[in-house]
Amino acid sequence: MTLRGKVERFVGLHLESASLSTTKSKFFHDPLWGTVEIHPHECCVLDSPLLQRLRQIHQTDFVYATYPSATHTRFEHTIGVMHLAGRIARTLEQRHPREVDETTFQKVRLAALLHDVGHSAFSHTTEEIYELRKDLSDLLGAGAEFQGKGAGEVLSYLIASSDAFKKFFQKLRKHFKAIKVNVEDFAPLILGRAPPNRLFEAEIISGPVDADKLDYFPRDGRASGIELAVDIERLLHCLSIATQRKDGKTFRLMVVSRGGYNAIQQLLFARATLFATVYHHHKVRACDCMIKGLFEYFRSKKWKFKKNMVHAGFDLESAADFLYLTDLDVFAEAYSHSRASEAHQLIHDLLYRRLLKRVLTISNNTICDFDKQTAGYGEFFNLRANQTARRALAEEIRRGASLKVSPYKVWVDIPRDPSFRKAGESMVNFSSRQGKPRLRKLETVIPIVQWMDTYKQYYAQSFVFGPAEKD
Repeated sequence: MTLRGKVERFVGLHLESASLSTTKSKFFHDPLWGTVEIHPHECCVLDSPLLQRLRQIHQTDFVYATYPSATHTRFEHTIGVMHLAGRIARTLEQRHPREVDETTFQKVRLAALLHDVGHSAFSHTTEEIYELRKDLSDLLGAGAEFQGKGAGEVLSYLIASSDAFKKFFQKLRKHFKAIKVNVEDFAPLILGRAPPNRLFEAEIISGPVDADKLDYFPRDGRASGIELAVDIERLLHCLSIATQRKDGKTFRLMVVSRGGYNAIQQLLFARATLFATVYHHHKVRACDCMIKGLFEYFRSKKWKFKKNMVHAGFDLESAADFLYLTDLDVFAEAYSHSRASEAHQLIHDLLYRRLLKRVLTISNNTICDFDKQTAGYGEFFNLRANQTARRALAEEIRRGASLKVSPYKVWVDIPRDPSFRKAGESMVNFSSRQGKPRLRKLETVIPIVQWMDTYKQYYAQSFVFGPAEKD
C-alpha cells in the first residue's frame, strides 16, 4: 500500500465517529489571545478524533522535562493559529475588500486547523525519524512532489486532501450552508501553495510572517517562563497586499509596511532566543536523543506496537504508522514489556527523567583556537544531515571508551540551526501607504546572513551524550 493509501486508512478510522451535531459557535479562552470564537463547522472538525488526538501531543516534545510549565499541546496551538489566521485575513480584508472576503477567512482558518494534524508523538522529535522512512523521503527528495517541504506538513496535507476527509467535509457543507469553500481551496495552503494571484492566502499559513510563527513564538516562550517582546498587534496593523512581477508572472503577496520593520526584527530575536535557550538546551536535546534511541530500539527488534486499538501490529516502517502514535501511546508501551526489559527501561528513563548526561560540548567556546579549526568543525557540523554517519560516530565513541552500555544510550547530537532565511524573504513596503509600493526583501536591509553566521559561531552547540552511571 502506498503512503497515500495508508494515510487514507488512518483518516477514515479517525473520522468514523465524527459528529455534525454542533449548531452554534463555541468560545475558547486562550491565555495569549483572550476569547477565541470557533464557528460551528470548525467545531465539527476540531471535535473529531482526527484533531482531538493533538491534545495528547506536547507542542514542544520533552521541553517540559527541563521547563516544567511547558506542558502545552498541539491542540491549543492549533486553535491559536486558526485565530491569528482569521485576524490576518480580516486585516487584509479591510484594506483590500475586492480581493479578500469571507472565502479567504474560511480558507485560512480551515487550513490553520489542519496545519499540524500530521504530527506524531513528541512533535518535531519523531518528525526527524519518519522523514527518513522511504515512503515519505521519496516524496521529499530532489525533484520530488514535496521537495523542500517539512515531513509533518506533508502528512498534514495528505490528511487534508484525502478522500476520507473530502467526504467528511462534503457532509459539513450540506449541514452548514454558510461554508463557501472546498477542500481543494484550502488544503494546498498548508504547503504554502496557492495561485500566483492568491499567494497571500498561502503566506498567511506558511510564509515568512505566518500565523504559525506568530502563535508559537509567544506561546512557547510564555510556557517556558521566557517572556518575548514581540509586538503582534503592531505587525498585524502593518500587513497589506502588493503586486510583484517575477518570471513573467504576477504575484499578489502579503507584505509588511515599513512601520512593522521593528516587529519583524523582534520575531527574529525571539526565534534565536527560543532556540538558544529552550529548544537547544542540553537537557532538552538529551531527551530528544533518548526518544530517538527508543524508536531505534523498537526498529532494531522489529517490534510491533500492540497497544493501539484501531491499528494493532504496526511496526513504524511507514511514515503513516507514526500518525497512530501520541505521547501517551509511547509511555503506555512500557507495560507491554517486562520490567527487566530494555524497552521498559528506555521508556521509564524518559518518563521519570533519568536523563543522559552531557559528556562533551562542541562549540566556539569549547574548541581551542576555534578560528584555526573552522574547516574541521565545518566537516563535523555537516554530519547533522547524515544520521547514519552520526550514529556510526557515536558507536565508535562507545567502543573506543570501552563502555559496556546499550548503544541507544550514546549519542552525538548536532542540532539544526534556526533558519532566519525565510524571514529574510519577507517583503517590506518602504513607500507610504497611499504611494506606489516600493518592495524590498527584509534581508536587503537587515544582515540576515551575518546573523545566521553569528548564531552558528557563538550560540550553536553540539553534544556527546552518555549514560549517567558511566559519568
